[in-house]
Amino acid sequence: MDINSYIYEAIFEEKAKFKVFYELMWEQFKESGFVITDEDGYEADCVFKAVAMQNLVGEFNYRVYDAVNETGLEDVIEYLANLGIGEEEITDYCSEIPEIEVDEDDFELTVKNALDYWTEIVADKMFDEFSADDIFDYMFTATYDFEQDFTFDFEDTDEFQAFVDANTEKLDEYKEEYVSVMRWIEGGMVC
Repeated sequence: MDINSYIYEAIFEEKAKFKVFYELMWEQFKESGFVITDEDGYEADCVFKAVAMQNLVGEFNYRVYDAVNETGLEDVIEYLANLGIGEEEITDYCSEIPEIEVDEDDFELTVKNALDYWTEIVADKMFDEFSADDIFDYMFTATYDFEQDFTFDFEDTDEFQAFVDANTEKLDEYKEEYVSVMRWIEGGMVC
């Protein structure tokens, strides 16, 4: 299985509700050459970046709905293990990136440091591709049930984007309701 299929099947389909948001971001990241490369270790990059997107959505959920944000630390380790990448390879991968603090005595802390690093990088990349308003609209649309208005399941990213475009006024009202969440987004989405 190629890494892109693995990311979609193992990571993005884990929570079907957010799948369209992840696909939208991932496809944009692929177009810009951010996630799929032919460099050594790109599989680990891909997994960290995909879980970093989950982490950002989890933080958004925490801030809007007071839901628990599971950082995905154990998930990263499991997803990489499924690809045949073990602790030693993960530690070596982290060691190659000077910004990631590697703790030789604490593997999980090393993975956490790597996930924190990639979460910041992914947030920055989202801002390269989208405005803060767009990020709010996409995250809110992906996470909100719209039960008070209607229930909507998106079949693909085109339908998702069409919904966002058609509901800008309503989404602007939500931005006014969740001012602190909008400030978090504008502040760089630091988890």
